[in-house]
Amino acid sequence: RSSDLLTPPFIAASNPFDLTAIEDHLYVSDGGRNLIWDIDLSSDSFSVLTSFPKVTNPLAPLGPPMIDVVPTGIAAYGDQLLVTLFTGFPFPAGASSVQQVDPATGTFGAFITARRTAIDVLPISEGDDTDFLVLQHSSVQVPPLPPFVGPGLVLRFDTPTDPPTTVASCLTRPTSMTLGKKGETLYVSELAGRIVSIAIAQ
Repeated sequence: RSSDLLTPPFIAASNPFDLTAIEDHLYVSDGGRNLIWDIDLSSDSFSVLTSFPKVTNPLAPLGPPMIDVVPTGIAAYGDQLLVTLFTGFPFPAGASSVQQVDPATGTFGAFITARRTAIDVLPISEGDDTDFLVLQHSSVQVPPLPPFVGPGLVLRFDTPTDPPTTVASCLTRPTSMTLGKKGETLYVSELAGRIVSIAIAQ
């Protein structure tokens, strides 16, 4: 019955968004349930690696008092995971982040902070040096209505705490990215179905 949907306990819909592999495990971000799934390929079993709590909405009463963090992009970084937290409405500036998650324990902590609508992350390495690309769904830092105003960005961080440089600002609501085999071209998907290629300097 439709009235049952308004009666606690509420059931959150699952929204698997992205996945990555470390050895014989797949790790899947679930934006609907604010968690990371751990799929053990050797035993054909799965479990919750970690779940992310809601955070305070600094713009309340615009939107609810607490908002979901909405994990989206996920990437392997050595033996760790990097996960982007997109956040939910009203998408406050500075609330989006990249978290580092330990797949052995499920513990997590801030890696890159003070973003808005970060939707994917990609470590790129050359020798012992690793930079971090962060895909931002929209670029406006003061949340207007509607919220997704301004071009999407690819940002490059030399270290997690340094200010980023802008690699590209020509994107329309980008959703994910991957690096070509030669490491010279970044491919970015957009919500409307377009794939954009961007030259990347190592």
